[in-house]
Parts: sequence; structure tokens; C-alpha cells
Amino acid sequence: MGKKSFQEKSKWIPLAFRGVQVNCCKFTKCRSFGVTPEDIHELVDLNNHNKNIEDRQPVKPSDFYTISGTGNKSSSMLCKGCVEFSQSSEYTNQKYYSLKSNKGIYEELERLSEYLVEPGTKCPKADCPSNVGDEAISIKKKGKTPKGNQRYICNVCKYSFTGKPIIRKHTQPEIDIFLFKQLVSKTPLRRIADLYDMSMGKLYRRIDFIHKQCLAFVGERERRLSKKHYERMYLCTDRQVHMSNWTNRKEKQNCEFYAIGTADLTSSYVLAYNFNYDASIQPDEAEKMAAAVDDSSKLKHHREYARIWLRSDFEDTKRSKGSMFAAKGSSLQEDLENQAAFNQQFDTEESAEMFNRTHQVPVQGVEIHNEYTMAAHFFLIKKLLAGVEKTRFFMDQDSGMKNWYIAAFKEEILDHCSDGFTVTMKKEMTVDEKQKIARDRKKQIGIFAGRSYHTMSAFEVDEVIRRMIISNMENPTIPRNDYALWVFNPTPSMNEVDKHVAACTNIDRYDTVHQANLYKKASLHAIDRFFMQIRRKVSVFERPKKTGNRNAGTWYGYQPYNPELFVKLGDIFRVFYNYCLSDEKNKKTPAMKLGLAKGPVKVEKIIYYDRYK
Repeated sequence: MGKKSFQEKSKWIPLAFRGVQVNCCKFTKCRSFGVTPEDIHELVDLNNHNKNIEDRQPVKPSDFYTISGTGNKSSSMLCKGCVEFSQSSEYTNQKYYSLKSNKGIYEELERLSEYLVEPGTKCPKADCPSNVGDEAISIKKKGKTPKGNQRYICNVCKYSFTGKPIIRKHTQPEIDIFLFKQLVSKTPLRRIADLYDMSMGKLYRRIDFIHKQCLAFVGERERRLSKKHYERMYLCTDRQVHMSNWTNRKEKQNCEFYAIGTADLTSSYVLAYNFNYDASIQPDEAEKMAAAVDDSSKLKHHREYARIWLRSDFEDTKRSKGSMFAAKGSSLQEDLENQAAFNQQFDTEESAEMFNRTHQVPVQGVEIHNEYTMAAHFFLIKKLLAGVEKTRFFMDQDSGMKNWYIAAFKEEILDHCSDGFTVTMKKEMTVDEKQKIARDRKKQIGIFAGRSYHTMSAFEVDEVIRRMIISNMENPTIPRNDYALWVFNPTPSMNEVDKHVAACTNIDRYDTVHQANLYKKASLHAIDRFFMQIRRKVSVFERPKKTGNRNAGTWYGYQPYNPELFVKLGDIFRVFYNYCLSDEKNKKTPAMKLGLAKGPVKVEKIIYYDRYK
């Protein structure tokens, strides 16, 4: 394939949009790892003699990728380097990578990171040329309002605005503190309205006020985070599923949403907790915008509104794929092989959401394709951690999660500044079963050490576990349909039972002890603890108390009708968890441990943030 024909063919691969490019090989041991269409153009353009920059070997654009249609207006990219690697190995590695819209991921990143925008640095008009095009933002101060708030003007569209959002005054401001505490203390919303003798509409407006203040507070704190320097940071990422109730009794169909969260393993600070839901766009509005540009006739990764679930696509995608949860009594090998097959299957399709006939799109706001939110989530984490030299990610073995981490951090991975690991463990177990396994692990540690577990110090136990992991690295578990090397971590923990860890980046550059330390460090405890706390302390996140029948959807006892409550109460609790809740042992909040606060922050300093600023 010549240079001209490649440039015509590459139109099928979405090019980078404002620094976001996720369409590349995501297998770190492949020769094509991280190579994007822009990189291929550079190799062809800079080498008139068609020579590779590094090894001076002949380079042809067709040596990297070909486009493969998967039907339903979606396409995948076949990596020829991954095909070669698979042919030389007895195990199967991923070869196809679904194509996604970089513009859609950038738009989702803008939505998730909106709270980080400093007042007066961006034009609030969505259709301003500085927001939709490549024109530079030009904002200047323009006097003050009668109340003393700074006023700004956009020199691009001449729109005048204040950097402070307009907040509607409300009566009884003295109850704000108590209401905030009840929101994060498991009190149902209807009960709060009854206690303060207010309508539900008035309560929702009060929640809006608290939510805006929380975002203003945490935005100012986390803008500092990207400027702080950290030598390294260990992070854990996992995902939750939440259901909202139906609003139409005749159809009785629920809406399913995914929340992805990332926490610092050392401080337990939750860096982000994001839902695949956008309340700023209404369904009818989204359908009209998509119809105006004839999105339905385009390939999904080339659509103008690629990140939004449209009704037609949702109905076409509804399917029952069967549960991929581990069957009771199944072996570790079977669990890993089933999950690997599930992940590879979904990566070549449009979405990993498990929708069926009992689900629907929301009637308020729009649902975002889960993979777009996951990708934007990792780009947001990358933005927040700009001052961190090295990152280590420990992720749940969830469909697509490791690929979106690799897509966001590919430059750091190539520079050996970031590594990723997937973690799996037994979750569907009783307390008695967990206690028995923990006792067995302690006996195994004692046998390996040649002395009783209870006679060893914590330092000695850590050393024995490290030696056991080094031994396990020589005999990892390898599923047939995956190249991951799963290493058993024998740490006796009831929270993470039968834990196995696999590196999804190339860690061969480290010595054996260093690799063993990383396998030992791998944990999802910090984010799982946040998930557990939010379920226990916020009523709408409580595990479902459901009623229903086999032929219809399910009504959930505490879940809301409006999905926007998930987003708002999730943000409120994240701020409360990070800045107000102290550790029982050392009396420090996660923000204190991370250096973003000097002490526990009082609730009133969050609610009345502008007064204390």
C-alpha cells in the first residue's frame, strides 16, 4: 500500500482530537503497541526512502493495521503485530481493537473535568468558537457586579459572564448543615423531607445547592493536585452497577448505569467517581441533533454524537448474553478463561453493557456508552496526576477496563513511567468460608517458613509472602484464550480472598524481587472500601430491596426515578469521604494523607465555601 492509498484508507481510523487518540494496539508486548495513525503518517512522511527511524528497516503502513467490519455499523482494527505474536505463541492474545470516536471521548472528558475549570478561564457558551473549534480561548476581566463578583468577557464571542454560578436563595439556611449530614448518613430522601416539613421539589433544590458547593470546593483543592509532585502513586480502579426505577408503569423497564472509581491505595483518597450519564442533554434533543447530521447512516466511530446512547441503537443492541459471573464450585482456570473470552468478545463489539428487554434509556438526560466514560475517566486521572513521576494501576478484571487504561497512559507506559495490573478474587463467599480460607493461608505461610505463623513478626510475614510469590511466579495460571500470567498472592485477607494478579504491561525490565513486590502490593481495597461506605451511608446507593416478577422489570426500594441523583449524591459523598471522614487509627482524612488538607474539614466550610475562601 502506497503513501497516498494509506492516507485514503486511514480515513476509516479516527484521527486524534485535541490530544486524545485511543485507536491503537493495546498489547504491550506487540511491536505495534501504541502506534497511532499519526505515528504511521510521521514514519512515512519523515522517511522519503521508506525507512524506520529506530532500526532503519523498510516500513509500510500496511504492516501495522487493517480495518475489519464487525457489522451493526461498527468496525475493528486488526493489528498485524498481534497476529504475528499470536502465531509464535501457544496462547491467544487480543488481535482486534474496536474503533472509537476520539471526539466523543474528548467531549466526555470535558464533562467529567468541568468542575476543575477555574472560574473566568473558559467561555460558558457551548457553541462559542473557542469551545467547538481550534480558536484559542481569550477571556478578560470586565469590572464587577453590584454584589462585588468578578465579571468576565469572552473576546471571541463577546459574551459577558461572572465566574461565580448563580445560586438561588433559599429559606432556612440554618438547616443546610444538618441536611448535608443526613444525606451522607443513610437517611432516605422522603424521610428528610418529612423531618424538615418541605416538599420533594424544595429538597431537590437544596441538594442542587449542596452539590454546587461541593464541586466548587473540591475543584479548588484538586486543581492543586496536578501541580503537586509525587514520586510514585499506587491506584486501584473498579466499577459499580446501579439501577434507577421506571417512570412508566405500563412498560416497567429499568435504567442501568455504571460508575467507575479510582482511589489512591496509600491514602484512600478517591480521585474520581464517574457515571455514564449526562443530565445536560435531553433525549429528544439528542435525537434531533443526531438526525440533523444523519448520524444513523455513519459508522459509529465517525458519528458526531458517538458517545450518546440513541433510542434506535439501544433497541438494536438489547440482548441477553448470559451472566459471566463465576459459577459456584467452578475452578480458577475456568473463571479466568470465561472472563477472558467475555472481554475479548466485547472489545470487538459496540458496548459491554449487559442490556436486555427489561432495560430502557432514561427519559431524563442521556446515557453515555460505558466505554466512553471509562476512557474519559482514565484521561481525567492522568490530568489530575500530572505531577506524579510513576503510577501503578491495579484494576478489577472488568471488560475493557485495562484497554482504556492502556489507551490513556500509552505514552507513560512506553516511557516506563506507568504499569497496570488486573486483579481477580473470590467475592461470592460467606464470612465463615472467608475465615476458613484465611486460616488455611496462615498455615501455608507457616509451613513455607518452617515455623508457626503466630510466632512471626509482621516484617517476617511480609518477607515469607514475598518469597512465596516469587515461587508462584515460576508457575503462573495461564488461560487458554488469554496471554495473561496470573500469579497467586497468598496474603491471608478476608477482604480479598484467593487473590490472583496479572500484569497487563511489560514488567520484565524489573528484577524478580521488584516484580514480587508489585504483585504483593496489588489490591482493590481502597476503592472497594469507598464502594462499601457509599452503599452504607447514602440511601440511593443501598443494595436493592427489590420487588418484581419474571416477565417485567424490577422496582428497587431506595433507588431514584431521576438518575441525576446518582451523580449529585455520588459527588457529595466523595467530598465528604475525602475531606471529612477521619481514619479511626490515626485520625486523618484521605485528603490529609495526600496533602490536600491540614485537618478534617468541617461541613460548613464546604457548604459555605465562598465565605471561607
